[in-house]
Order: sequence, then C-alpha cells, then structure tokens
Amino acid sequence: MKFLFLIFSLLIAFLVKSQRLIGIAPIKKNGIYSISNKSWEMMIDPALGGRVTELKFNGKNLLTTKEVHPIFWGSTLWPSPQKIWGGPDLVELDRSIYSDTVLGNTLKMVSQQDPHSGFVFSKEFSFDKNRAAFVLTYSIANGSDTIRQVAPWEVTRVQTGGLTFFPSGQGIRWGNMASLAIDSNNVTWFDYKPEKMLSGHKKFFSDGKEGWVAQVNNGIIFIKYFEDQPMELAAPSEAEIEVYTNPDKTYLEVEVQGAYTSLRPGETVRWTVHWFIRKLPKIKIESGSKDLIHFVHKQIHFNTK
Repeated sequence: MKFLFLIFSLLIAFLVKSQRLIGIAPIKKNGIYSISNKSWEMMIDPALGGRVTELKFNGKNLLTTKEVHPIFWGSTLWPSPQKIWGGPDLVELDRSIYSDTVLGNTLKMVSQQDPHSGFVFSKEFSFDKNRAAFVLTYSIANGSDTIRQVAPWEVTRVQTGGLTFFPSGQGIRWGNMASLAIDSNNVTWFDYKPEKMLSGHKKFFSDGKEGWVAQVNNGIIFIKYFEDQPMELAAPSEAEIEVYTNPDKTYLEVEVQGAYTSLRPGETVRWTVHWFIRKLPKIKIESGSKDLIHFVHKQIHFNTK
C-alpha cells in the first residue's frame, strides 16, 4: 500500500511539474507573467498597464519592444474613440500598475480608475489548448456617475514589413494610407513597403467581416479573431479594423475594435480576442492569395469550400 501511495504521489508530482513546464498556468518571475505552451509564449507586465510585452513563437518575439519606442510598444487596450486620447493622457489605463490575480489557468489584471473618464479596465489572459490560441478578454467598467460611451480598442505593435489582410466589410476604406491597400477575393490586403511610406503618421480605417485580421511576416502568421461587428456599431470616426505606421517606419499597429457601447454608472462591457500564431506551410504569400485565406479559415475553424 505504501509503495502504491509513493507511486501515486510521484505521478501527481510529475503531472504538476509537466503542467508547469508547458505553461498551462501563468507563472510570475521578476514581476512579469509568462503564459506558455510548447511553441507559444506570452509575457505580460502588471506594472505597465497589464501590457503584453512579448509574444513569442519558437523563441522569436513578434511584438516591438521599448527600444523601438519608449511608450508605444507591445500590445495594450485603449478606450475608443480617439478623441478620448485627444485630452488627458490616460496613464492609469495604459501604463500604470494593475493589480494581478491568478484564477486557475487565467491571469486577471485590474487597472486603477482613470480620474478623467472614470473607466476601470480589466484584462484576462489564458491559453486555449484545444485551439492552440491565446485568449484575451477585456472589460471596461464605468466607475463614473454619468453615462459613458466607449468601444474596446486593442492596439498591437508588430515589426514593420509583411502582409496584413482581412475580409472586406461594408462601406469604403478611408485614411491617408487607404490607397496603399487593395481588395482582392473579397479581402483587403496591405503589403508594407518602406519606400511607399511617406513622411508623417499613416493610417487606414475599414470595416471588416467574419471577425478576423491576419499579419504575415517572415513565414509566421499572427491572426486576431473576434466577434464581428456591423459597421454602424463602430465608435465615431473609428472602424472595426485599423492599420497604422509611425513616421520613423519602426513599427506597424494592427488594431481591432469592439462595439461602441453606452454604459450607465456601474455597468461593464466585455470583449474577447483570440490570438493564433502559426508557421505557414509552403504557400503563396502575396496579396490575393486564396491559400492564405483558406489557411486562416482553417485555423479559426471556419467551414470553407
């Protein structure tokens, strides 16, 4: 009996250790959390607005670092529309300390209340082993005493270059970079070419369809998958999908937004985005590629013909 108990204890210890090795549960080291599983790893800093500081695939970071820009790097959550950022800088939400708690295999972080908008942000991070995808769930709570309108806005800075694409939605594409994107096979394609990025801030705005946007760089595809929203639910002067390049040509932002919502005092809106990172097989990586479209559909479990 003692021998069986010893074997059982060793087995449990091995399973627990194995679970930690593949990173099913978030692990905190030197103040930074890591969520990893096999080839994938996400690093999140609660002291910097609950920001995703690294997103690694086979050890290679897909996101930009603070060496590229001291403030605008990694991936974060903003309140939309942009006019909220035109006034006071929302430091409490973007880069101040968040409280952190691990609930099972989910890391939850909560911001301080922003003194100007009254918003409180919550961010939950986990890894879905069945889909091999990171799950990011954002919440915006109205802590003010008046009705507030807001849309969740995920801003992710990746390396320059590469091909960004998403199913074309309703209406027209606009912004000073709109002409650099093309439409083919019902998909909008933006092929980053440094020589075409003239001086200044460049951006385009577009409605999407099917709820996904993908970015390919160096044979790796990064897919954001979220609930599709009709164009009329976009925040004023904003869009479901936005792509931005900075004047120094050092990073590219792949931005997605949820529905513009009215929140009464004490109300909260939740919004979830799945992140898929994959190594591409030997297929055509070019604007209009049906192989790329089919590959994305396959990852997010769409039924394609």
